[in-house]
Amino acid sequence: MHRLKYVIASTVVLFLTSFAPQDLPKTFTDLLSRADMMFEAPKDLVPTPVVFNHAMSYEYALKYPDKNFEIRYAVRPADNLWKEYYAAEKNKKKGDINISPDSMYTAAFQSIIANASNGEYPKITEFQKAAVKAEFNADWGGTAFLHPRKEFGQDYKYCMVVAIHKNKAGDAYIFYLSDSENEFSDTGFKEHVLPAFYSLLFNKL
Repeated sequence: MHRLKYVIASTVVLFLTSFAPQDLPKTFTDLLSRADMMFEAPKDLVPTPVVFNHAMSYEYALKYPDKNFEIRYAVRPADNLWKEYYAAEKNKKKGDINISPDSMYTAAFQSIIANASNGEYPKITEFQKAAVKAEFNADWGGTAFLHPRKEFGQDYKYCMVVAIHKNKAGDAYIFYLSDSENEFSDTGFKEHVLPAFYSLLFNKL
């Protein structure tokens, strides 16, 4: 049994078909390549249109055909940030402060949560380092629950978001949206979240 699902299940309590790679949007596959990630579409879900919004952009989404439960994927490569960082380091002067892109993932996740919700700052439950490395090939990961703002969530009332970060590669965010909190109970988690939980991973070295 995977260890991370128990971390999320406990957090929920506190908070209250496959498609081939060539079928994926090019914007999504380009970001996957830049972030050194792999994606495998889970069974029993079908693509659903991406909704343009100013709150939280994302590149791909899947939905259960018979459930009002949607999964959205946002990938944020770090390649351009590292180019800017190295350029700044090269021209660094005494007193200049240059922050490593690999030190910003927690602040970035907090900003994502605030933007996707109505400014909420819920508790972020961090995954154990060994578990997130083994299961996502990532260096850091965490999860939080929020009430999505209308612009982002439309009619969905509840959202679980998972963030994963890999040094030198980037970040990714997976949003699980539902109009019922029961979908995040232990049974709902096993039926709707877990089948797609490992669909997005960083590549191994």
